[in-house]
Amino acid sequence: MASEPEQPAAYGVQMAKYFRLGAAPSLVIRPPSKPQIAITRLVSPNGLPEQTASIPREKAFVVSVHLTPACEPGCEIWVNDRYSRIAEWPAGGVGIYDLEADPRVRNRGPVDWVHYHVPRSTLDVFAEDVQRASIESLQCQHGAFDEVLHQMTQIILPSLTRELMPSELFLDYFRLLFCAHITQRYSPSPVAVKTYHGGLASWQKRRVVEILRENLDGQVGLADLARECGLSVSHFTRLFRKSFGTSAHRYLILLRIEAAKSLLSNTASDLSGVALRAGFSDQASFTRSFKAAVGLPPGQWRREACSHRGLCL
Repeated sequence: MASEPEQPAAYGVQMAKYFRLGAAPSLVIRPPSKPQIAITRLVSPNGLPEQTASIPREKAFVVSVHLTPACEPGCEIWVNDRYSRIAEWPAGGVGIYDLEADPRVRNRGPVDWVHYHVPRSTLDVFAEDVQRASIESLQCQHGAFDEVLHQMTQIILPSLTRELMPSELFLDYFRLLFCAHITQRYSPSPVAVKTYHGGLASWQKRRVVEILRENLDGQVGLADLARECGLSVSHFTRLFRKSFGTSAHRYLILLRIEAAKSLLSNTASDLSGVALRAGFSDQASFTRSFKAAVGLPPGQWRREACSHRGLCL
C-alpha cells in the first residue's frame, strides 16, 4: 500500500489554510546546517467564528503570541478533542501547542497572532549545542503574559512583511535567543548540563587535543590517536565521542575553525593563506566548512569582527 504524501509543515500559507485565511506573511529562519524556525502572522479583523481545521500531525510545536486580547467570550481551545476556554487572554499572552495533539482554536473577536513553528529537531539541536538535557515538551498556562516574547515578536514583525530584511547574523541570534527563552521558561525538563560518562581519562583528552592542534592538516589518523591513548581504534572512537560529544573528525574541523578565526582577526593573510595555515586543503573547503559552523563566510566574518573591534589589520 502506498504511503500518504507528507503534508507541508504548518506555517505560512499552509497555516493560513487551517485558519481559513487568505494570506499570512511569514519568515523562515534557516541557518546553515541547523533546523529552521518559521514565523507566521495570522490576522483577521472578523476573528475566527468557526473552529479552525485540524492540522496534520507533525513533530513540532507552535508557540502563539497574541497581539490582540481575546474577545468577550474568550479564546476556545481543543487539544485531542478536550475543550477549554480561556476567558482572559491579554495582548502579549502566549499559547503553546504540540502539533501531534490535533490543536484547534476559535476566537470570535479580531485576531492578530504570531505563530512560531518550532520543529522538535530544532529543540534537539539547540539542547545539544548548549549541552543541556533533551527537551521533551513545552508547557504553559494559556494566556499568560510573556513580556520577553512579546517584545521579541514586535522586533521581528517588520521582517514578516519585508519592510526590513535583517542580516543572517541577526536572524541566527534571534533564533538562539528565542530557543533559549522558551526552553528556560516553558520546558519542564530539568536544565541540566549534559555530561559524558565513561569517556577518555583526563590525561588522554589533554594528549588528544594537543596532538590535533599540532596537526590541523589531518595528517594524524585515528590509529595514531588511539595508540597514544593505549586503546584500540574502535574503543578510542567510542570513548572520544563520549568525552567530546562528537567525532574526532568533526572536532578537528572545529579546531581548524578556531585557528582560522584567530588568523582572520590577527593577521592580514588572504583567505587562501588562512585556509592553508588553519589546516584546510583549499579555500573552497575552508569557506564551506567555516560558513556551516559559524553561519557567515570567512570574509564577512572578518569584516564584522574588525568592525566590532574598531580596527582591521
